Amino acid sequence: MMSLKIARPILITTLLLTGCKKQGPPDELAAENAHPHVEVQQTAVPSTAEAVLAMKAQFARVHFETDSSKLDATGQQALATNVAIMQKHPSLQVEIQGHADERGTSDYNLALGDRRANAVRKYMIAQGLAPTRVTVITYGEERPVVPGTGDFAWSQNRRAEFRILARSESDALVAGTAE
Repeated sequence: MMSLKIARPILITTLLLTGCKKQGPPDELAAENAHPHVEVQQTAVPSTAEAVLAMKAQFARVHFETDSSKLDATGQQALATNVAIMQKHPSLQVEIQGHADERGTSDYNLALGDRRANAVRKYMIAQGLAPTRVTVITYGEERPVVPGTGDFAWSQNRRAEFRILARSESDALVAGTAE
């Protein structure tokens, strides 16, 4: 028999997700599919759900030059939008995932992915986010978004992506991925 502590959040999440999909306007569905690299798994608070949808529609990958962790103007602009959304919704947190292309050793690429994720984190904190709301992880070359070799694949794989985290009513952390 499932305990009430476990059953309640599952029931609330199920009702909200089911209700949102049936009643949500077509614009929300279009926003859900606008950025395929953003995936939202669940949330338990309607205002948080709206924030996650906004983040899903707005959060973009941040790309980097070869062997660099420096944010360019395009990356900074995307991050400013992300920060603005997060400032409106203090229950949201993000995990920044740093990636590298296949060139270089595995250890080097893990370190480079870490530098990239931390550059994004540093920028977001400088824009006013609390450090506790922004965590980092590196995957180096292990999770390419475009398989293969060559300039196009390498340019797409030199990136930082986001995993959206939201606190539910019961204060349990619920995750969505912005990949």
